[in-house]
Amino acid sequence: MSNVNFKPVLGILAVAVLSACTMIPKYEDPKVAVAETFKYDTAQNGIQAASLGWQDYFADPRLHSLIDIALKRNTDLRTAVLNAEIYRKQYMIARNDLLPSINGTANATRQRSAADLSATGRSSVSEAYTVGLGVAAYELDLFGRVRSNSQAALQGYFNSASTRDAAHLTLVATVAKAYFNERYAEESMALAQRVLKTRESTYKLSQLRHKAGVISAVDLRQQEALIESAKADYENAVKNREQARNALAKLINQPIPDNLPQGLPLSKQFKIAKLPAGLSSEVLLNRPDVRAAEFALKQANANIGAARAAFFPTISLTGSLGSGSTELGNLFTGPNRTWSFGPTITLPIFNWGTNKANLDVAKLRKESQIVAYEAAVQSAFQDVSNALVAREQLDKSYAALNKQSRAYSEARRLIGLRYKHGVSSALDLLDAERSSYAADTQVLAIQLTRLENMADLYKALGGGLKRLSSDKENAK
Repeated sequence: MSNVNFKPVLGILAVAVLSACTMIPKYEDPKVAVAETFKYDTAQNGIQAASLGWQDYFADPRLHSLIDIALKRNTDLRTAVLNAEIYRKQYMIARNDLLPSINGTANATRQRSAADLSATGRSSVSEAYTVGLGVAAYELDLFGRVRSNSQAALQGYFNSASTRDAAHLTLVATVAKAYFNERYAEESMALAQRVLKTRESTYKLSQLRHKAGVISAVDLRQQEALIESAKADYENAVKNREQARNALAKLINQPIPDNLPQGLPLSKQFKIAKLPAGLSSEVLLNRPDVRAAEFALKQANANIGAARAAFFPTISLTGSLGSGSTELGNLFTGPNRTWSFGPTITLPIFNWGTNKANLDVAKLRKESQIVAYEAAVQSAFQDVSNALVAREQLDKSYAALNKQSRAYSEARRLIGLRYKHGVSSALDLLDAERSSYAADTQVLAIQLTRLENMADLYKALGGGLKRLSSDKENAK
């Protein structure tokens, strides 16, 4: 028995394992009805968002520093990163089930037998020493249950990695928008201060004219009201700035550092004015949320394979190979080799109903994931389409409001000169100042909206995240 040849047995096992198949249904991409191109994709040429890192898109060095800090410290992103790592480890556990678990054992015992229990009527002391390698309940994956579970775990990891990428991209856009709101508030403060100085200068002239009897007290009170309105606008802008900073502090999970670079004005926040969208199929491949939905669907598809395999027998092997002796010196010498081999076959007999229900549940979950995938694609297409049409209209509105602002500013200047020379009335001047200030405020507001739209479009187009290949490498 000590000369048993295990090579044929191992060969049979190797063939059985290598020839194991799975019962996972063939995966097919769901057909989703979306247009091939986007209607308002006017920027046909240029670098695609998926190939453009955020450092090459956003221009402000202060914003760069804030995004860097957020990517390291933001709690939501760190949670997504940890979840992805958890799923990767779970996949490694499931993958290792494909291989037998071999454990080394060593045992030494020394015992005394009582005289009354001994066949010789004498007490005795005995010793026993054993060492060996053992395989415990290794399942031969003949019907692909273990492989199906491993594939489901792999797709679950890819899903979590894509969810992490979506959180990464969302964080970049969110930090940018919060920063734009801070810059907008600061420029609103500067505008309110400029208007306040202009109105105070006009008010001093009006006081002189009122003393000379040229204008009435009503005109003077109206100018005082405009001065107080500018002060209120300034304080409101201060409130908005502080709230934007509070939002940034939450996003970076710490107070805003004092040593950040100087920020750029709103008009110089981007290095690229217009991103091309390209074909909808390309955009959808670049969207991490769409990829996450696709991996969730593949995971559900793999679970069907595991549910199908449950209808078939399970064959497990338990075995060991070692050596034993009553003397430690003879443990590895002589005819002291030991071995054991014990296959176990489990046949499903009275659990057909349970297995059938589990298979039906797996199929229903796949159908649910198909619906979720279709919803993710339609939502992504809507996001891009909405961002593109908003960009088109905002650009036109911004150009028109800029011209309006310049026209009102020039009118205010001319009416101010006429007012100094007594040609225009105080009412004309008040109307001109109100119109000019309102136009400048509108320009700032639409400038903020345009910047937010550009950040949203970068996110909607997939924003330069290329982690899929590296995730596949990590999963090997």
